[in-house]
Amino acid sequence: MDLMEFWFRSRSVIDDLVEKFLRESRDWEVMEMSKYIMRDGKRFRGTLMFLFNGALGGEEKEAYPGALATEILHSASLALDDIVDYDEIRRGMKAAWAVYTNRKVIFVSNYLIPTALNVISVYGDKALRISVDLWKDTAVGALKDMYGKDEDYIRTVELKTASLFKLPAMLSSFSSGQSQYLDTLMEAGKDLGVIYQVIDDYVDCVTQEKEKLVGSAKQLYNLTSGKYESFVRLKYSEYKTHYEGLLNSLPLKEEYRDQLIALPDFLAFGLMGEAGIKNKIF
Repeated sequence: MDLMEFWFRSRSVIDDLVEKFLRESRDWEVMEMSKYIMRDGKRFRGTLMFLFNGALGGEEKEAYPGALATEILHSASLALDDIVDYDEIRRGMKAAWAVYTNRKVIFVSNYLIPTALNVISVYGDKALRISVDLWKDTAVGALKDMYGKDEDYIRTVELKTASLFKLPAMLSSFSSGQSQYLDTLMEAGKDLGVIYQVIDDYVDCVTQEKEKLVGSAKQLYNLTSGKYESFVRLKYSEYKTHYEGLLNSLPLKEEYRDQLIALPDFLAFGLMGEAGIKNKIF
């Protein structure tokens, strides 16, 4: 099974997990808003949970709670980001706040976040503590995204985006019973998260007028004085090389190795292809 097939299959499984989670909600209004917030996600982060868990010899069902919790947290973070950024469109439809109002979405997000952390608690206290710390990192990253200095661009990206890539990689160490590789897996997740956000910001720089750039994309543009291509190429190469080195230090099952190696290119080319821009940097 190649990476594309694995992703399609994982996305289907995660969608089923999300649907089951929503059906079990006891409050109809909360369920409806939660369903809207969690609709139509790419499920990249949940897929990472399945990939690393399987590569380390874990049973797929043991990764279900981590994949679900990761997607809940990611969806809640996007819903809150849209409020802060006044973004009215998310995944081709009105953002949740534009449908349900700011207050309701904030309240529902405040319901989803501890619910996800409660799901994570099945992996034990250490996994839960780390997850809380990673969620706090995303909050700090969101502040840096709005108010941070241009020269802190990479740190902003590590916090605001890579934290939620580190999460499923970290949880896979517990789901697979390979917690001795926790630190290595978190580093691998960080590398993938930085790659994802740097390419996402590159796409924004290419497709938007500089006056309309916000957050980390604006920081990238300002940091490089508009000459972002060479910077993005360099950082992509650096993080991809480091990521591959980490993979070589892990006892991966061979049937997963090629899929994991392909992840940086998969994420990068997927983002550029979705935006309809030609590859200018690789």
